Amino acid sequence: MMLKLVAGGLTGVLFGFMAQRGRFCMTSAFRDLYLTRDATLFKAYILVLAIQSAAIFALHGAGVITFGNDPFRWLGAVAGGLIFGLSMVLAGGCAAGTLFRVGEGLVGALITAVFFAIGALASRGQGLLALLVQRIQGPSITVNGATSLYGALGISPWLLVAALWAVALAFLWRSRREPAQAWQLPTEEGRSSLWRAVFGQGWSWPVTGVAVGLICVVGWLTSISTGRMGGLSIAGGTANLLRFFTVTGDGALLNWGEWLVLGIPVGGFIASWAAGEFRLRSPGAARLLQHMVGGLGMGFGATLARGCNIGNGLVAVSQFSLNGWTATLFTIFGVWLGSYLFLVLPSRRAATAVGVVQEAPSS
Repeated sequence: MMLKLVAGGLTGVLFGFMAQRGRFCMTSAFRDLYLTRDATLFKAYILVLAIQSAAIFALHGAGVITFGNDPFRWLGAVAGGLIFGLSMVLAGGCAAGTLFRVGEGLVGALITAVFFAIGALASRGQGLLALLVQRIQGPSITVNGATSLYGALGISPWLLVAALWAVALAFLWRSRREPAQAWQLPTEEGRSSLWRAVFGQGWSWPVTGVAVGLICVVGWLTSISTGRMGGLSIAGGTANLLRFFTVTGDGALLNWGEWLVLGIPVGGFIASWAAGEFRLRSPGAARLLQHMVGGLGMGFGATLARGCNIGNGLVAVSQFSLNGWTATLFTIFGVWLGSYLFLVLPSRRAATAVGVVQEAPSS
């Protein structure tokens, strides 16, 4: 128990800390591509994938880690990814972003996390939605007899690793022309240069990408140390925590993944408090309902797709799993569709209503 607490908890704290300082939320990364054509966080995401994929395939080649069977349940990946993406926009954050924002004092993020756990728990085991999930997940296929992208293409995974690095390095090369202030640190009297580097302002995307990429690799190693063979994962751990606190109280449920989930808001709190960004904020009634519905959808979608934006979007994509890639691509599409439905359309309607009021003749 103690090893799992330390290994999983510290990994979670580090991940939450780094994600908070870099504002690493994949909802923002995918949404900004559509709404503002801003690829800043998406560049960090690609760098994370490049770092993690190179590391885990090197560790796999050295026999340190093994990849388990990841069946390509295409219908579950498509439907689950789409639902998860739509729900992320409604909730206002991804699985990891929600957790580190809990540490920043956002009550709405806490509500999302709780309902995310409810949706995930209801979709597995003997849950109300478990039978539906099992039926949708039923169709399973291979491509050229493989369930990985490199297997389907009949190539070495290192060619795909090289492709990720080519994109990441192209982004880094172009970043040399970014405004200089993005790399500058503010001057504050009485603060050390180390404090200013870490807490003086949000991290640039290259720093964020390297930091989060490295902690993803650390996650594999700390997980292995407890006998669990896998990388970062949030959906399953979140569901088990809810089951632990509300049903069983069985300490056997608190494994590496559960301590990881508990550690992320702690890391978010440490980072936000030290930077002077922590404050309690509560949503209005309408926004509260969106957090609830969005959280439920995220839990259901993550279970259906066999992973959230972390388990699929960071880990399975880095392994070039067909299931992970499919789920993540449909998550991105879901985020874009959700951005249009929940953000763009209401904004247009509001603008039209204001225009009609302004044009109405005064009495």
